[in-house]
Amino acid sequence: MFKAKIDLTVLKECIESLTAIVDEGKFRLTESGLKLRAVDPANVAMVSFELQRDAFDLFQFAVKESGSEADTDADTEAEAESESKDEIEIGMDFVKFLGILGIGGRDEVELELDEQAQKLFTRMGSLAYTISLLDPSSLRKEPKVPELEFPVQVIIETEMFRRTIRAAEKVGDHIVLGVDGEVFYMETEGEMDKLRLGLKKDQLIQLTPGTVHSLYSLDFISAMSKGMSHVENITLNLGKDYPLRLDFEVAEGKGKVSYLLAPRIENE
Repeated sequence: MFKAKIDLTVLKECIESLTAIVDEGKFRLTESGLKLRAVDPANVAMVSFELQRDAFDLFQFAVKESGSEADTDADTEAEAESESKDEIEIGMDFVKFLGILGIGGRDEVELELDEQAQKLFTRMGSLAYTISLLDPSSLRKEPKVPELEFPVQVIIETEMFRRTIRAAEKVGDHIVLGVDGEVFYMETEGEMDKLRLGLKKDQLIQLTPGTVHSLYSLDFISAMSKGMSHVENITLNLGKDYPLRLDFEVAEGKGKVSYLLAPRIENE
């Protein structure tokens, strides 16, 4: 059983952060809130998402009781697995859900799950939707998070980062993110043009000094930047020829989003 009420703007921002990487995925509903981990179809980027129950105005959750003896073996096995995890797993088309939320104005969103019918009832003011959920078993398995140690961390204002990405898109297809001593830089080079942003430590919120740089696909970083449009600050975790982990908070600090992006290895 799952029933909840949440501010529409908060929920939209959360779903937008997911659609930056994936169109669909599996939410894990637990006593503590919502969780998700998914990779894009190309296996280049991953998103990890958590939303605490405190972000909701109402949050009611309970795992379904064991089925009767008349239930099929498959149903019993599925229920037993769900109970052992103390969670409910639902599959969702995030793009469709975001489109529905976009019609709701500024109303509070009421959510109620019908596990048996695999439907999510969604009410926003006078509008009521019945959303068909996806079969979780038809979706990709939740990926494991690799163990990574990042030597450098940069905290930057989101708008500065997003503006640089928009400018870089007009120049090339890839971007270098790096730190040289106490300067963080973003650099893109095309056939004819070149763009570079350099920020000293006192121009950033936080910087771990070091000497690292990695090359990434601008397409993916551009998509990620669209998923953080309402965020004040983001944290970049960097290394040399290393994945990028980009962290930020949503729902006034009651939710967390992490993007992990594989690097492109430069030819010597």
